[in-house]
Amino acid sequence: MVLLVMGLGWASLQTASAEDCDANQASMNACAGNQLKALDADLNKQYQAQMSYLKNPAQKQALKNAQLKWIVFRDADCLYQVGKPEDSGSIWPLLQAQCQAALTKQRVEQLKAYVACRADGCPN
Repeated sequence: MVLLVMGLGWASLQTASAEDCDANQASMNACAGNQLKALDADLNKQYQAQMSYLKNPAQKQALKNAQLKWIVFRDADCLYQVGKPEDSGSIWPLLQAQCQAALTKQRVEQLKAYVACRADGCPN
């Protein structure tokens, strides 16, 4: 079973004022974390939509494997880009969440393209 972080909807992020997110490092970290949670929820929604479309068990397993490996890649790539928590201090959660959010947004768009593509040549 693929476990993806479930979170608040993207629209809920729009309700937080910039002032709330810029108050201090802790609020910036929290806002970045909330953005990542919203993107993870969208990622899960798109993943589930594609999984429900697929009928072939081998294709379902292939998508599951790809998704699990993508999560490992995302986390490792962001660790490479941002560095270790002990090397960055209190800004690390913000930088890590921003990196993961950027890569997650790309993956969401990729999964949306899979979901939208229902013709020959599409993943099925």
